[in-house]
Amino acid sequence: MSRGFGRCERRLIEVLEESPERRASRTKLEEILVESEGFDKSNLLRSIKSLARRRYVIFEDAHRKANSFVRLLPKREPISEDWLFEMLRQIGAR
Repeated sequence: MSRGFGRCERRLIEVLEESPERRASRTKLEEILVESEGFDKSNLLRSIKSLARRRYVIFEDAHRKANSFVRLLPKREPISEDWLFEMLRQIGAR
C-alpha cells in the first residue's frame, strides 16, 4: 500500500482548495470528478474516507449526497523548537 496520496485524493484536495470556502458537497464533487474527469464513484468515496481518517478533511456524511459535505482542515504549521522551549520555560517558571 502506498503511503502518499493517490491520484483521486490529490485531485480531490485540489478541487477543495480551489473552492472559495474550501468545502464542497458530495454531489458537486461527483459532478467534477466522476462525470467530468472519469473517476469511479466508489473510488471517490474511498478517497474522501481515507483523507478523513488521515485528518486532511472533515467528512460530514448525511443521508443524501447533497447534504454530505467535505471540508479541508486548516493547513498545519510545524511548531518551532524555540517556541516550544519558551512555552516549557514559562510553564516551569510558574
